[in-house]
Amino acid sequence: MSSATGDHVSEGATKIIDRIPKAGQEQQLEAAISDIIDAMRNAYGLNSVHVVRPSLPHQPAYRVICTFDSDVHLKAWEASDDHVRLVTAADEFTAGEPQRTWLTGLETWFTLPVSANAGARPPAYKMAITTYIALFPTILLVHAALAYVPEFGALPTILGNGIAVAIVVVLMTYVIMPRFTRLMAFWLYPPKH
Repeated sequence: MSSATGDHVSEGATKIIDRIPKAGQEQQLEAAISDIIDAMRNAYGLNSVHVVRPSLPHQPAYRVICTFDSDVHLKAWEASDDHVRLVTAADEFTAGEPQRTWLTGLETWFTLPVSANAGARPPAYKMAITTYIALFPTILLVHAALAYVPEFGALPTILGNGIAVAIVVVLMTYVIMPRFTRLMAFWLYPPKH
C-alpha cells in the first residue's frame, strides 16, 4: 500500500503517524488508512501523502507521512469532520495509541523520503556535508547580492550580518534544502541490498 499525491517536497508541515494493527485486523486497519487518504486528497494545501507498510519485526506499524504547504492547512485538516470520523474508525483497529510526530521548518531538511528505508536516518557526517555544500554557496551569493544594495553597506556590521543570516535561513529552509536533500537522496538514503 503506497500512495502519493503531488510531486514536490513539503515546505510547510509534515505529520507522521505510526499505527500498529491489532492482531488479526491488519486488513481492516489498511482499509481504514486508505479511507483517510482518500478523504485527505480533498484537503486544501496537501502536498503529498505516503504509506509505508509494516516490515516485521523492526517496523510493526503502518507509517503514514503527510505533508501540507503550511501548518495552518494541516491543522485545518485535523480539525475537519472527515478527519475526526475516519481517525476514530481507524482507532478501532489500532493497538494502543498511534504515535504522532509533527515536523516543521529545519526538522524537515532530513526527513525520510518514501523510497528510503523506513526508520533510517542518514549518518550525521552525511547531513553535515550536505548542509555545508548547500550553505556555503548560499552565503556567498547572498553577500554578493547584498553588495549591490548601497544602503546595505551603510548599516552597522551586526545589523547587516543579521539581515544576511535571516535571508540565508529563509532560503535554506524553504527553497534550497527541501530540493537539495531530494537531489542528494541517492547518497543520503542509499538503497539496502
